[in-house]
Amino acid sequence: MVNTNYLVPCLIEPIPSSAVWAGIFVGIDAAQYGTSPSIRTWGLYAGGLWTYHAMICPMEAIHGRRSSLHNVAAGGMLGYIGVSLGKLGVPFVSPYTLYNFRNPALIGGAVYGAMAGAMATLGGKPM
Repeated sequence: MVNTNYLVPCLIEPIPSSAVWAGIFVGIDAAQYGTSPSIRTWGLYAGGLWTYHAMICPMEAIHGRRSSLHNVAAGGMLGYIGVSLGKLGVPFVSPYTLYNFRNPALIGGAVYGAMAGAMATLGGKPM
């Protein structure tokens, strides 16, 4: 049985951290690319971070425990979608290597999933 009492707090809890980290990322963008900070860019970052956390909530509720594999799945799905839409680049992979693949979004999903899993595991989440 799914614990629905877990979902509402789980979906509300990441809002403040998503807002703060979105502001940090907008500042990094402005410093790196020389662009002016915008509410639209902040909203995209905040929405993306919140969506990542929102994807993990049902997985934890269904399994009844926290696991870094949930982070791998959420990060991999968002990475695949972002790369396939052309909204995300793929870090740590040479563009020449990446675009030799038939579907570079698969590589993007693998890289983002691995990064999410590594950060969750380093943060103390069990497998």
